[in-house]
Amino acid sequence: MSTNSSPTESPTTEPGPSILAERTLLGIFVHFIAILPFIGPIATVVIYLASSHEFTRANARNALDWHLFVIGSVLATFALLIGLDTLFEYVTVPGPLEAAVLLPVFVLVFAAMSLGLLSAVIWIVAMAKAIFGEAWRYPFAPELV
Repeated sequence: MSTNSSPTESPTTEPGPSILAERTLLGIFVHFIAILPFIGPIATVVIYLASSHEFTRANARNALDWHLFVIGSVLATFALLIGLDTLFEYVTVPGPLEAAVLLPVFVLVFAAMSLGLLSAVIWIVAMAKAIFGEAWRYPFAPELV
């Protein structure tokens, strides 16, 4: 049986990309790690600071930007709510005015809680994008890191 190719000829197909050279498992799973309660954002900071691989750092930065945005939104909204409640304890305000001030705050509370719930969907999309090699910027999240 004879073959028509010699050892010096190049193969007819190009070699596939070296997946782990282009993207790392940590760069993919950093989105899942970031969603873990309490330790997730801290672990994401550690991954961002410790990694030397650009794909891992980009994904950790995106996850960290999202979680800082969500945590900051929730904290700011509840601080506003508690501050206004405290203010209304010491300052007498007519009921309709108090309701007019508090209604937008309750909308902000709903929006902040929705961001937290949206995180469950967002990290799945980000992890899927990372599997295919894209460091996806989370929607709405400003670049904080």
